[in-house]
Amino acid sequence: MPKLTNHLFLHTTSDGLKYQFESEIHVNVEGEFSCTVPEYLMDTLTAVGKERSKQKGTAFYAKQLKVNHRAFAQSKSDLIHYVDEAHRQHYQAEVTHDLIICYDWFAEVSYWLNPDGTMSANGSMPDAAQRHNDGTGGNWVEHRSRNGASISSTNTVHHFSVGLFASVVKRTSHTRHSGTNVTWERISQFGNRSDLGEWGFKLTGLCGISPPKSPEHLRQMPYTEDAAKFFYESMMAMCEMGHRFKAFFGDESNVMAAIEGNGQFLLGGPSTAPGGQSDTTKETPEG
Repeated sequence: MPKLTNHLFLHTTSDGLKYQFESEIHVNVEGEFSCTVPEYLMDTLTAVGKERSKQKGTAFYAKQLKVNHRAFAQSKSDLIHYVDEAHRQHYQAEVTHDLIICYDWFAEVSYWLNPDGTMSANGSMPDAAQRHNDGTGGNWVEHRSRNGASISSTNTVHHFSVGLFASVVKRTSHTRHSGTNVTWERISQFGNRSDLGEWGFKLTGLCGISPPKSPEHLRQMPYTEDAAKFFYESMMAMCEMGHRFKAFFGDESNVMAAIEGNGQFLLGGPSTAPGGQSDTTKETPEG
């Protein structure tokens, strides 16, 4: 069979995956065209060939030869369209969509925790319970910085801080014989989504924050209105906390008044070790 040329069969799926193979196209003395095909396409080529043979009234088929597998048609154009269709159908996927709430948090703080639940700056402080060899007693509470490193006196953070992220994400799964490919799309407040309720829509409105990681590496849970309400209110509580911090520490007179006992503390003090005094009666300022 004389060889005519090589042809690159290329298919890009709706989820952006590319599949390709190069094939030698031949024509025999009877004028029948054929090309080499991968073995994994044989079942699909057989099914597509039967359907095309009925529609066109000419033979479309594939078979295994001694060395390779080949597809056959009556013209070069028919052959390329035949194999293209089989290639496309082979990578068709079952597509499913679901809504996910992705979230993440961090607590960049470092402290010593006593067995009774009280806290100290570190284990050498007078109000710190001793750590014993058997693991009992006080100990550092393990907290890591946002980059995953442990916080210590030699690996400090710039501020003690806590953070929260939450968003609504559409997860699309393309399932095919070769496996499942998953794509993610963060849902914004713009667009018509009838599958979001009041609280989901509010959660999508938090547009001033970007994901700390790609969605597949965030914590996940199925979308519900209750979950959306919880995370929306939690995120807004963080906003309220920031508002209070800015208002309090932005005016040094507030700080001095609290130090001198003539004003309000921003936050109630933590529990203290036995024998100390815990100041939890101070009220937070309004606004």
